[in-house]
Amino acid sequence: MPNMATLTIGQLAPLIQRREVSPVEVTREILDRMATVDKRINSFITVGADRAMAEARVAEEEIIQGGYRGPLHGIPLGIKDNIAVVGWPTTCGSALLRDRVTDFDATVVQRFRETGAVIVGKTTLHEWAMGGTCSTHFYGTTHNPWNLDRVPGGSSGGSAAAVSASLIYGSVGTDGYGSIRTPSSYCGVVGFKPTYGLVSRLGELPPSSSTSDHIGPIAKDVHEAAILLNTIAGYDPNDPTSLRSRPLDYTARLDADVEGIRIGVPTSFFFERAAPEVRSLVSAAIDALGALGAEVHEVQTPPVRYMPFITAASATEGAASLLPHALQGPQNFADQSIWERVILGQFMRSVDMLKASRIRNLLRREFAQLMETVDVLALPTNITPAFPIDVKGELAGGKPGGDTSYTSVLTVPFNYVGMPAISVPCGFTSNGLPVGLMIAGRHWEDHRVLQMAYAAQQATTGGYRFPPAAVA
Repeated sequence: MPNMATLTIGQLAPLIQRREVSPVEVTREILDRMATVDKRINSFITVGADRAMAEARVAEEEIIQGGYRGPLHGIPLGIKDNIAVVGWPTTCGSALLRDRVTDFDATVVQRFRETGAVIVGKTTLHEWAMGGTCSTHFYGTTHNPWNLDRVPGGSSGGSAAAVSASLIYGSVGTDGYGSIRTPSSYCGVVGFKPTYGLVSRLGELPPSSSTSDHIGPIAKDVHEAAILLNTIAGYDPNDPTSLRSRPLDYTARLDADVEGIRIGVPTSFFFERAAPEVRSLVSAAIDALGALGAEVHEVQTPPVRYMPFITAASATEGAASLLPHALQGPQNFADQSIWERVILGQFMRSVDMLKASRIRNLLRREFAQLMETVDVLALPTNITPAFPIDVKGELAGGKPGGDTSYTSVLTVPFNYVGMPAISVPCGFTSNGLPVGLMIAGRHWEDHRVLQMAYAAQQATTGGYRFPPAAVA
């Protein structure tokens, strides 16, 4: 039998259902890998080994008694450490919260528990989920499993690195500017930001935005992302940002024919900013979709060059919760740039906030008009692959780990308009780093986005690839 840890959920779940392997065996193997591999990667803040084994034993007994609940029953998962898990610290990557134990489960965690999943730990993130590198924070630097000298991206970098390294089978992250898609692109896995309101955000700790933050799955491949989304999607009456939606099986028709589906390829901005190898790999993936019968059309996107203005204004909302800490001085922050952002945010004028809101509404309308002419958009997830942790020069912007605007410049438009968007690996650079293709779709057409991502995956990488630095 192959190493169980490197299997996907789709491969492992039938073995558990047929009782060929047990959740106890699987969880023990995962914890053993974490004890060795994660010394190099540092993708977890909290590991609850005893609790995870207890949950695995319960799952095993339920399955023996004929109570199999579905494809996540007995499957070890991780949770980003700004999402509440009862009885464990939820640190948000900050030293200030290292002893703050949450006394409830976030809605997404509750839904995982209802399927019988095993929660093994809380993954690292960029401090306060306000950065794109997961470097220079209190809990140490997280490393990319494809090259330990490279960043994993952020802010959900621990989740993406852990999934990539087969330390867990899936996770959930949060995405305010691209914090699910960027680390997934850098680490060679799949990260999906669903339609705004599809997945409950109850239990995501501040700082966060009530209008642009999303919770979504990070998984080894598109099929696994759809399995995770099946569990966490759906209306939550306790979350005021949750919206009612039609229940769907997101795994259904993933392999459906893409012939005739209209793909919009931006002629400006998104490809202009991308590095040559990124442009080449993403263009080849789009050509592969065209060869499958999809219609490829060049399109002019709305004026996303104004995104920095909206970002500067909207960041004030999320950062406001950190002002009491910031007023005590920069020593409360491992990433000094976060302290600077919180302080500078207090100088944002009301008139600037109003202008940003108007520009955002304009972009929403123009993206909606664009999506009347095509079914999905296809573009690079990021302008570069994962860059070195100690990068210097233009990319760094004078900061350790790089200027995080480079990690979100292509992803953030879809946060502000609320459209579903996924990053799927589409190839590797000449030095072996993964590159992500981003596919975005109309509101509530998450199934179409997943279908196109699955077709792109099958036509390029073929699915999950095991990274070289993750060997036990």
